[in-house]
Amino acid sequence: MRINTMRCRECHGEMAPRTLDSMAGEDTGLRMQIDGMPVMACAKNHKRFVAPNFAVKMMQALVEGDPLVPVDGAKQKGLLRKRFVCPGCDTDLDDSAGEHVEVKRTLELEGIEAIGVRVEVPKFRCASCGKECALPASLLGNALMKASSQAFRSAEVSPI
Repeated sequence: MRINTMRCRECHGEMAPRTLDSMAGEDTGLRMQIDGMPVMACAKNHKRFVAPNFAVKMMQALVEGDPLVPVDGAKQKGLLRKRFVCPGCDTDLDDSAGEHVEVKRTLELEGIEAIGVRVEVPKFRCASCGKECALPASLLGNALMKASSQAFRSAEVSPI
């Protein structure tokens, strides 16, 4: 990954690499925490990604390889009133997921230090057959993108 060494867009100061401690975001019950993310920062603490395509590369590294969530995804049914159903027996699942599946990954991207990512995905248990499942795959990717975007905004990291 090619590091972006441009001057700060806000104050035109010199940018230098810096590592952020921790940031977090949430969407659709999915919580994401990112630890040790590198950014470019100026003396006035304006921050941006180390590379223009950093967010895309980070998400690709997060979901590649083994499945992110070790349990099956629920199915989503309904046009107007969407609901989750068990992938095993098609029974409606309770909307409130009390438990979460926690996944920790260390992402190693070319040219930067390793980044720690912790994702908590809502877990549902079917009252009928007892099968455990998580968010449907169609919602999981979208929730990951929105949660990471919220985390970046919370740390005031600009994409450019």
